[in-house]
Amino acid sequence: MLKCLKVGGWAAALLAASVSQAQTEVKPPSAAQSLSCLVKPAKAPDYPERDKLDRGTGAMRLKLSFSKPDASPTVEVLFNSARQDMQDRVFRYVSDYRLPCLTAADGTVSAVQEFSFNNSDRDATPLPPERSNPDTNAPFCLVMPRRDMADINGPVGADAEHVVAVATFSGDGQQPPEVKFVYSSGSGRFQRAVADRLAEYRMPCRRAGQEPQSFQQQFSMFPTGQRRYGFKREAFGLIEFLGITRNPLAQPVRFDFNTMGCPFKLNYKVYGGAVPNEVHETGRRGKPDPNKLPFMAWLASLNIAFSNDKQANDLFGSELQIQVPCTVLDTHGAG
Repeated sequence: MLKCLKVGGWAAALLAASVSQAQTEVKPPSAAQSLSCLVKPAKAPDYPERDKLDRGTGAMRLKLSFSKPDASPTVEVLFNSARQDMQDRVFRYVSDYRLPCLTAADGTVSAVQEFSFNNSDRDATPLPPERSNPDTNAPFCLVMPRRDMADINGPVGADAEHVVAVATFSGDGQQPPEVKFVYSSGSGRFQRAVADRLAEYRMPCRRAGQEPQSFQQQFSMFPTGQRRYGFKREAFGLIEFLGITRNPLAQPVRFDFNTMGCPFKLNYKVYGGAVPNEVHETGRRGKPDPNKLPFMAWLASLNIAFSNDKQANDLFGSELQIQVPCTVLDTHGAG
């Protein structure tokens, strides 16, 4: 299994700095304000692998504020999609940061750093930009709870349970989202646990009156001690991917990828059945490239050729990455 840790650099190295003493004179930043004396641990936090099928990802954006040269920075979470063990490693890591050249004249020096964890051979999803999305009135600044979902008490069945929820933020930054389940194979107590979990989510950058913002998230519970299916890898070439789908030649198609900004990568969310598969562009924010939309819709219509119902249930919600080359895909006359 490919293990990859990406730790972002200083996304905005300086958020607060001393400025000029006169209108015609600009004072250069001090050593502390430019972070040139920053001291941090040599070893970046590594991925906290749970088991052989742990293909998790997670990301955090932190605002770090230094007010003393010999003290840890105070931490404000600006974005968080990381699970608890990832967060633990990040918080321990930044607690050892020091800014020894900080003086009283510098005041408080703040900076933003991003951390991204990825334990898959597919590319990790980048963090949303700090600036407002052109298509919305507010940036997407989702912050998940510090701790993971509490253990579900009571008997657990032999099969994996899944819940897909849509959460919508319509209030200010302190209001929880409204939650709607769009799919569930889970028990009532699992659904209640998911609802309780989502009730702790916040979007702190929101202001009252801004347009609603929604996101979809899947929650899965796998019985302890039970063997389950998993993909050996998650990145596929296009032809490789078509080879694991059910009857890809049923509908004759022709796509010229040379007109779509090739080569490119697409992420495919494995649902099928009651929940349509999802396809989106890797790393792209905002509206998708209209040239790719017919091809993406066709890919989403294809289903994985599962061997049995348990395999389909275990792999529900898995995400694959499809590498699309510069070529023409023409299935007319094939089959």
